[in-house]
Amino acid sequence: MKEKIEAVRIEFERKRKNLTVADLITYPDGTLGRNLGNHLLINSYGKVVPEKEDIYKLLIAHGNSLKQEIAVQFYLFGNGCTSLNILFSMAVGLTMCPFYAGYFYARYKEGKNALRFYDVDHFGLLHLPVERIKDAFLIR
Repeated sequence: MKEKIEAVRIEFERKRKNLTVADLITYPDGTLGRNLGNHLLINSYGKVVPEKEDIYKLLIAHGNSLKQEIAVQFYLFGNGCTSLNILFSMAVGLTMCPFYAGYFYARYKEGKNALRFYDVDHFGLLHLPVERIKDAFLIR
């Protein structure tokens, strides 16, 4: 049984590593995969392989500004992610934009109220509608 589970995991990882923006565009309208592909195309990040951070931005951010990038880090910290990258980004963000501290704190509280989602395998959710994912994890 363990061998079968491991084989499925390896196959999924292989497919995920080969996932391109062109593949994402083939998902139906409204799904996480299609929205992620459109997001990467419109913002011309030039990435061949999407990353978890791109999905976080899509689900959490309300725009594409520096303020929103920092707010995503505060949201994730509120949701329970305590990686060194998050902590460093928050410190730099507060140093650069101290006048948005109230907004960042509000985003932190929203992340705290959402169900834990930062460690979910988001690439397995690409076929689901974005609104359904947001509703399931209480992402606002």
